[in-house]
Amino acid sequence: MKMKKYSTLALASIFALASCSEKKDASTTTKTKANSALIALILQEKPTKPADIADLRKAAKPGDQVTFSGDILGSENVFMEGRAVMILGDPKKITACNQNPDENCETPWDACCDDPEVKMASILTVQAVDDEGKPLKEGFKGLGGMKELSSLIVTGEVAKGSTDSNMQVNATGIFVKK
Repeated sequence: MKMKKYSTLALASIFALASCSEKKDASTTTKTKANSALIALILQEKPTKPADIADLRKAAKPGDQVTFSGDILGSENVFMEGRAVMILGDPKKITACNQNPDENCETPWDACCDDPEVKMASILTVQAVDDEGKPLKEGFKGLGGMKELSSLIVTGEVAKGSTDSNMQVNATGIFVKK
């Protein structure tokens, strides 16, 4: 009787361990796909004639193909943890705090010294999405050397649901300026 009890317990343990490893493998596969999709976005050649973000926001509508330049700035949290979502700002309209000689700011990319209305009109959200239109489950930070205040040129499509006050672009290519 004891032998049967231990055998059942052993089988249950093996099954539990196997199912845990299957979950880990599925999670790893999802991350690997997201990481591969993000790496594929990095452009080696600089796109030509990028628009400024402030000008783009005035003219572009959902579904438009766009190319624009900007810096990773405009909020204290410019990268969404665990998702391919980031905020870009127009450096011709808003200024990182480290550009002001009198500032000693720990998060200069938040552009906290700028007028909030100007800031809102000069930022947009860039995201990399899956086939269902949901942001990939891997962050942009570090990809191609991206970090706070990095300068980028992005190609993509203005996302459905974007408005004058909240523009989102689904990236199809990202050039990281060195």
